[in-house]
Parts: sequence; C-alpha cells; structure tokens
Amino acid sequence: LKLLTVQNLFKYYCISELYKIIKFRCPYTIYNCIKVSPRESSLNIILPVKSNTFLYRASTFWNSIHKQILSSTHGLRTSMNLIKLRTKTSILETQSKDDADLWSPGRNGHSALIPLL
Repeated sequence: LKLLTVQNLFKYYCISELYKIIKFRCPYTIYNCIKVSPRESSLNIILPVKSNTFLYRASTFWNSIHKQILSSTHGLRTSMNLIKLRTKTSILETQSKDDADLWSPGRNGHSALIPLL
C-alpha cells in the first residue's frame, strides 16, 4: 500500500491545483498573479515574494517537478490524470527512499521544502 505523508499530500494537491489554474486560467484572479518565465519552452514560474502563501509554495513545488510531469510534446495539453499520476509517482519515489531529511518535518517543526527527485 502506497500512501503519501500529510506533507506530501499537501505538495501533491498544490501541484495539481496549480496545473489546473495555469491550464484553464481559472480562477482568473489567481492565474493573473502567476508570472511564467518568458523564456521559450520554459514553464518555470517566477516566484513571488517568499511567504507561506499557496502561490509561493505551489510555485516552488511546480518549478521542481514540472519538467518531469509534463509531456515534452504536449506541454500544457498533458491530461490532468497523467499529471496526477506522474506527480504522485515522483513524490512516492522520494518518500520511499526513507531519507528523513527529504520528506520529514524540518528542525523547527515546519515541513521542509523537498526536492521531488
């Protein structure tokens, strides 16, 4: 049985929701706050001011994984089901390495921002 930790469920849902916001431009008020890098074929998000907001945290997670979960030929046309499957697989791989520094809460009790692979 493969279950995500609570911290990793948060990452999973942040990435999934951010993809939907970018793809469908809905809700537009949040989409309008997202600044995608102007470089060709880059879907990196220019990070807002560091904070504990959804936009900052989801953008950080997105930048660390989007190249692994998007189809190279389809980009934002990649299906939502495939995005969810690849995201969960990637997070589970990291979690299963059993390296507490990668997926456990940080020293101060705050969950660490982890590299997804």
